[in-house]
Amino acid sequence: MKFKYLVIALFLITQSCSISPKIGARNGVETQKEQQRIRQYLLSKHVNGSIAVVKKDKLIFNEGIGLANRATGRVNLPSTTFPIGSITKVMVATSILQLQEKGKLSTEDSISTFIPNFPNGRRIKLIHLLNHTSGIEENLFFHGKSKDMFKGISVKFPAGKRWDYNDINYFVLGLVVEKASGESLHNYIQKNIFDKASMQHSGFMTQNRQMPYTSKGYLRAGDYVLPVNILNMAKLFGCGDIYSTALDLCLFDEALLSGKLLTERSLQEMLIPGSLSKYGEGVYINDNKVFSRGVVGGWETLHVIFKDHTIMAILLNVRDKNINIHQLSSDIKKIIH
Repeated sequence: MKFKYLVIALFLITQSCSISPKIGARNGVETQKEQQRIRQYLLSKHVNGSIAVVKKDKLIFNEGIGLANRATGRVNLPSTTFPIGSITKVMVATSILQLQEKGKLSTEDSISTFIPNFPNGRRIKLIHLLNHTSGIEENLFFHGKSKDMFKGISVKFPAGKRWDYNDINYFVLGLVVEKASGESLHNYIQKNIFDKASMQHSGFMTQNRQMPYTSKGYLRAGDYVLPVNILNMAKLFGCGDIYSTALDLCLFDEALLSGKLLTERSLQEMLIPGSLSKYGEGVYINDNKVFSRGVVGGWETLHVIFKDHTIMAILLNVRDKNINIHQLSSDIKKIIH
């Protein structure tokens, strides 16, 4: 029941806060002090990435820290772009809910409505994909979009019986968006999410354009920081093929909460966790916040909406087991309060 009350609380906050069409900067001595404290904190934690913080439609912090490319010495800036990994999922979930509003589908529809030859497709609903209870899994020989792609998918338990977070759920939802909308997933998201939310620095990684982002990804191994290989684009469709900036993710969250992307009813559906987890549709609902996190290659990303309407995006291009990205968000929130 506490999740239900959280959803209601989030909506009360949304309705009581007037969000301007464009996030504005908050100036003043106190803000400068907050910015300096955040800066010092990030340096003390050896953070490498870009961070944006918005509170009640005012931009409090938007800076890069560390190096975007260690070989060239290029620094991270607010404009530096990062692969956002599984944060892609909330944008695909938003697309599904938009298509439901347009009468093109229902989250109660079965997969077979859109993909007739899908394994166990008549028993798996779109809602099972959205909240990771479909029971489908990706086998080792799954190679992404191809004429034989469903040969790499199997079913390991009946739909709705267990929660099993798996990228393949959103890969399939990406295909459903294409079937229901009549256009490519990327074109749909560009027109119906990026453009509407004014996300001018976000885009897609594809087989033909594998590295359109401007940060290099690294893994920390002891005293060494090692560059990662090029990402496998075939398996990221619908579940991790978007790149963005920290501020663009805050703009997405602002657009989501202010009704630019979804109706209140659709947002309520997104924010109701499944009965078997704390996962709603593309996001986790946990205590005083809603969030999604991405981990891909050498990048780790987080966007979070706190109950008091603080919005934050943290994009890191050095994955370091000594840095807890959730703790970073909590500590930054304490600093601005």
